[in-house]
Amino acid sequence: MFLREWNMTVSKICCIGAGYVGGPSCAVIAHKCPNLQVTVVDLSEDRIAQWNSNELPIFEPYLDEVVKACRGRNLFFSTDVEKGILEAELIFICVNTPTKTFGWGKGRAADLKYIESAARRIADVAQNSKIVVEKSTVPVKAAESISNILSANVKPGVKYQ
Repeated sequence: MFLREWNMTVSKICCIGAGYVGGPSCAVIAHKCPNLQVTVVDLSEDRIAQWNSNELPIFEPYLDEVVKACRGRNLFFSTDVEKGILEAELIFICVNTPTKTFGWGKGRAADLKYIESAARRIADVAQNSKIVVEKSTVPVKAAESISNILSANVKPGVKYQ
C-alpha cells in the first residue's frame, strides 16, 4: 500500500490489543494481504500465548484456519508493544473500552483510559511518522482524544495521520 501524500509505503501493521476486535481483524488482514507483515501486540502474556497456540482465545467460524495459515509467515502475536510500534507504519488501536465505574458518567459512559494509554505509548515510542487508526467500540470524539495526545507529544520528524 503506497501513500502518495507522505511518499510512504505501508508494509508493516501493528495492532495494539489482541481481543475480540484486534485479533480476528488482523488475522483476516494478514490472510487477505500476504505482502503485509501484521503484528498483534498485547500486554497480556496469557492472551498472546493463546493466540500462539492451537487453542485460540476467541471462537469465530474458520478463524483458527486463517490464523494457522498466516501465523509465523506474515501474522505474529507478541507482548513486545514497543517493537510493534517502532516497526509499523500503520497502527490500529483495538483496546478494551469498558463502562466507567467511577466519576462523571459512571455506569453509562465508556472509560477511555486504555485508548489514551495506547496513544501515549505510541507518542512515547514512535521515531518516525505513523498512521494511527482507532478501531474499537468508542464514543464520538475518541479519535479527537487520540489526536490531541499525539499532537501534544509530537517529536521532531514524526507526523501522525
